[in-house]
Amino acid sequence: MPNFSIGLSALRTSQFALEVVSNNVSNANTDGYHRRRVSLETTPPNFLGGFRVGNGVTISGINRVRDQVTESSLTKVISDSSDVDQLLSIERKIESALLTGDNAVGRQLDNFFAQFTNLSGAPSEPAQRSAVLESGKQLAAALRDASQSLDELKRNVRLQIDNEIEALNSDLSELSDVSKQIFKFSAQGIEHNNELDQRDAVLNRIAAVVGISRNEQPGGQLNLTIGHHSIQQGNQASQLSVVDSGSEIQVLLDDSDRPLSVETGRLSALVEAYNSIIPSFEDKLDQIAGMLIQGVNAIHATGIGTAGSFQNLVGTVHVDDSATPLAEVLPDANLVAGELTISLTDAAGNRQTHVITVDPAVDTLDDIAARLNSVVGVTSTVRSTTNQFQVTTGPGYQFDFAGGVESNPDLSLVTGTSIPRLSGTYTGDANEDLTVRIEGTGQVGSSSGLFANVYSSSGALLSRINVGDGYEAGSEIELDDGVRLSFDAGTLNDADEFTTRLTGTPDETGLLAALGMNSFFSGTDARSITVDREVINDPNRIATGRSGEAADTSNLLKFIAIDDAKVMPGNRTIGQFTSEMGTEIGFEINSNMSLSTSLTSFKLKLEQERDAASGVDLNEELVYLQEYQKSYEAAVRIIQVTDEILTELFRIIG
Repeated sequence: MPNFSIGLSALRTSQFALEVVSNNVSNANTDGYHRRRVSLETTPPNFLGGFRVGNGVTISGINRVRDQVTESSLTKVISDSSDVDQLLSIERKIESALLTGDNAVGRQLDNFFAQFTNLSGAPSEPAQRSAVLESGKQLAAALRDASQSLDELKRNVRLQIDNEIEALNSDLSELSDVSKQIFKFSAQGIEHNNELDQRDAVLNRIAAVVGISRNEQPGGQLNLTIGHHSIQQGNQASQLSVVDSGSEIQVLLDDSDRPLSVETGRLSALVEAYNSIIPSFEDKLDQIAGMLIQGVNAIHATGIGTAGSFQNLVGTVHVDDSATPLAEVLPDANLVAGELTISLTDAAGNRQTHVITVDPAVDTLDDIAARLNSVVGVTSTVRSTTNQFQVTTGPGYQFDFAGGVESNPDLSLVTGTSIPRLSGTYTGDANEDLTVRIEGTGQVGSSSGLFANVYSSSGALLSRINVGDGYEAGSEIELDDGVRLSFDAGTLNDADEFTTRLTGTPDETGLLAALGMNSFFSGTDARSITVDREVINDPNRIATGRSGEAADTSNLLKFIAIDDAKVMPGNRTIGQFTSEMGTEIGFEINSNMSLSTSLTSFKLKLEQERDAASGVDLNEELVYLQEYQKSYEAAVRIIQVTDEILTELFRIIG
């Protein structure tokens, strides 16, 4: 007898297949959807008259069309691409902070030293002094702006890290939920293709944030790891957290106290930027600012502007404890043991120098104040409220730390009536004690055989000067390094002598710059650097020389020399170091741009391969639609024919 079940199986199968095709067409544009294919198999045959007769068709399953290798590769590339793109975005912001606009650090640095060069050609021009002052203000502003921009970028990166962690934890919770559904349906033998699609989409979202490794097992189970840590997919979802560890941050997984190794994805780039990249450029800016402050202030502190010497100076640096050794309270100043020279000038213009010794390892600021107080006419204190160092003089006196030449040396060993005088601007760099010893006895300018012998501190004879017959009393005699010596009318006696100090390095220790005494810049780093308020209020305070004369440009040459001094790490000048900082970030940007282009191209290729395997092709689905439609129509025809046969059979029998 004809079997309706064969036709019915064909009808039901074709109808089911049509629904699967229709679902494919409906989800053609659904993100993460994998097209489905119906798997058919024959129903076990019946035995009839010794023969095995087919019993129709049945559905063995609905399969997701998927290329596992392509999908796994795509997940990894998503992590790598997100990592590089996030790094590139941050590096461009760093480049903008350092190099963009008229206030770029390198441009302002060049302008600053150029203005000192211009001032050396016109030292008495007030407009040029103002130009130097303005260039210093612009350079300080450029460093502050760059530092503030990096600091703001770092805060924004931290905020983005928190947001990424929050979104990631939400995705991990969704991953746990969908994994439980997959396990449940799999155990019950229920088709769970939608859940598998959902899981793949979640995994790719997670991969974009943090690199994730997926090891697929038979039956659809996954082993997932971030770094070397396994991700829970059971009843309790894995969760990430961020903790501060000193100046850095660490990412932790679940209850582990061991930092999570985040190697790719946006989170990896953000953590690297926060912990390493941004701080490295902040440190470079601080090195530039610190070297400028130290280098410029060391010269400025030992110079004098056209405003002249001082009656009162207050350091800009606040010392935490004036009773603690200097090396401990000023650890970043790189102080060394040596001599500090203060010069005192009275109302008549007589200039004398006084030397104190400084050992930063044992001496405190109170000790330094006490030693300066031993100089007659000088009062040195440490302000009790602010711990700032202050030096003042009494009426009729002025002081400075410019060193140079004593105009009136100690004449206690001179028995004649002639008064020797020193003048000029000492151009040497070394500190030298000259001894002038008289040879012969007689009248200055008239006696024969009357000489002044000049000896170095080592006892070497430097000059033998005729001050007798042929010498005009009071006329200046040129010694070495810009120093001049003269003798007033009067008598000189054999073996009379005096010693005078020529000071080329007034501060061998670096203490004046560390305390901010007579400074050009105030502050300690790129965040705090400014031009000193006293210099802003009076541009004549710019210490162009060491004598206070408008034509004295001896200090200007030292300021200009800072630009060429190889004082930065790697034996670089400040300009080279600044330029290489820009080159470094530019190289990283170019490198990551090339890598991003390659990864984007590879990602696009994998997406195309994935879509070729798993995506819905409407033309192909139409072919299947027509195929299953014909099958459906044929199945209907089989049922109709079977019905006609049975009807005819019953008619014959009846």
